Parts: sequence; structure tokens; C-alpha cells
Amino acid sequence: MKVSIVTINYNHKEGLRKTVESVVGQTYRYIEYIVIDGGSTDGSTDVIRLYEKAISYWISEPDKGIYNAMNKGVAKATGGYVLFLNSGDYLASPTIIDEVRNELSSNEDVIFGLLKTYPSNRIGYTDVHLPLTMHDFFKCSPVPHPASFIKKDLFQEMKYDETLKIVSDWKFFLQAIVFKGCSCKKIEKVITIFEDEGLSSSNINFCNDERIAVLKKLLPTAIFADYFKFT
Repeated sequence: MKVSIVTINYNHKEGLRKTVESVVGQTYRYIEYIVIDGGSTDGSTDVIRLYEKAISYWISEPDKGIYNAMNKGVAKATGGYVLFLNSGDYLASPTIIDEVRNELSSNEDVIFGLLKTYPSNRIGYTDVHLPLTMHDFFKCSPVPHPASFIKKDLFQEMKYDETLKIVSDWKFFLQAIVFKGCSCKKIEKVITIFEDEGLSSSNINFCNDERIAVLKKLLPTAIFADYFKFT
């Protein structure tokens, strides 16, 4: 099973270095690595060129935001599953993809593991239980995007909403798992170490506002009203 790993970056040279090294150092052989840089000016492209032989595709050009860059990466991905590992985040160990390779053979639409944050050193999503419901998405983002293997075929029907700044991945999972009934599997293993000082972590109120706007648009009024009972 070929796995496509997509890294997006903008002016985060040292974070990018950490991310790239965690991917190119994997023992699993069937990784397609894609790096989408937003036209960085801090020397990020020097890092990319240093590891260019281990990178399947890369580009550095201005983009229209995080989710525009992710959609660019998806367009180039040819693996059975796609994992998004943004600059600053890194894989939990050099063997982690090898360790979950059998899980990827299960053919589920979304397969996700646990997420460990730094510098806070917390392991999250241990309390997430399947099947996921609408209420799970009311309360939070129950699927950790940086620790999720998403079947490439899903992106033939759906793309990340580029009008959103922070919660487009949450919207993607909501529509795929709850609305479309896509299958989902959880692995009780830390997949990714996540830098919890990024955009979503530092903009909680804006994140909540975007989530409310999405729910209001997608849900009937009576169901939307339930949101405020569970948050």
C-alpha cells in the first residue's frame, strides 16, 4: 500500500526540517512524499532541496491559504491513503508507518490514531469512541487531522473548503463520516507529534465561530439548535 504524505509550509524553516526528516527517515518503503510551500522567503526551499531526492514532488509558490495548499497536495497524491503532516509536526517514530501498515489494509475510509502535542506533551483523542455521531462533532474535532490516513478516493467527491481558515478539515470529516456514512477506524497508537502553537491552537474563539457558521449552513434549524445544548 502506497501512502502519500503531504506537508504544507510557509516560512517555517526549522519546523519544516523536523517534519521532512521524520518522513524521509521512515523504514516503510512505499511513501510518496509531497511538499507544498507557499513561496517562503526564510530559506525553507533550501531544506526542501537538501532532501529533494527523497521527495516525490514539491513546489514553492504563493497560495490562497492552508486548505488551498492541501488541495494542491491532494491533486498530486497517488497513494491509497493520504496523511497530512504540516511543517512543525513530525511522525512519532521512524517505524510508525511500518507499525500501522496492516491497519491500512483494512480498506476503511478514514483510519486515525492518537496525537501527542508538544511542548505540552499531552496525548489526545484517547477518549474518542466509535461510531462517531453528530454530537461528537458538536463538541470538538473528534478526528485528529495530522494523525489520520484518509482514503484518496474520498477526495474525488470532496475537497477542503478553501473559504474557511481553520476548520475545513473538521468540516471534511463531518461530511464524510456523518453525512456520507464513510467508514472509520481508530488505532490506539500515537501517530504524530503535533506542534500545538499553530493557527488553530492559538485562535480558539475564531475556530468556534467558523464551526458554528458551518453547522448553521449545513444543518436544518431544529438540529442546529441542538449545538448549543452540547457545547
